[in-house]
Amino acid sequence: MKSVNAWILVCLFALFAGCSAPDKTIYHDVTYDYDVNVDFTRIKTYNWVKMPATSRIDEFNQIRIKDAVDAKLSAKGLKVMVDNPDVFLVMYGGGYKAVDMTVMMDYAVYEVGRLKLAMYDAESRQEIWWGEDRADLFQEMTPAQKDGVIANSVRRILEYYPPQP
Repeated sequence: MKSVNAWILVCLFALFAGCSAPDKTIYHDVTYDYDVNVDFTRIKTYNWVKMPATSRIDEFNQIRIKDAVDAKLSAKGLKVMVDNPDVFLVMYGGGYKAVDMTVMMDYAVYEVGRLKLAMYDAESRQEIWWGEDRADLFQEMTPAQKDGVIANSVRRILEYYPPQP
């Protein structure tokens, strides 16, 4: 009888723990791809390019993303060069609403943020590398929290640049 009561207690605890929404950001695996024929060691300079998809990211977050990417790429030896860069760098982003069905027909709606960075060869204009991170955002975020989430996403994406064959 004690084991049945203990089992019921464990099940109830798991049920209630599963119903509570987390109050922090949950990150998904980073996805990336690259052109295996490109010699990434030759890439030393880049320049930012705005695309229509960039406009889905508000101006403050674009600044946050650029600052974080510039710092990480600088640490990897790349420099911003307006004239004659080796590659063009583009940011894509946005978000979508996701629904999490919980027990007892309850549900939670939360925002999933998406950040993709893509590199295009300056001569051929062909995409040569991209990395994307997604994060479930369960709370209204302050500017400082946005700084942290963006810095973490950029760090996670750029762990895969330059690609290792």
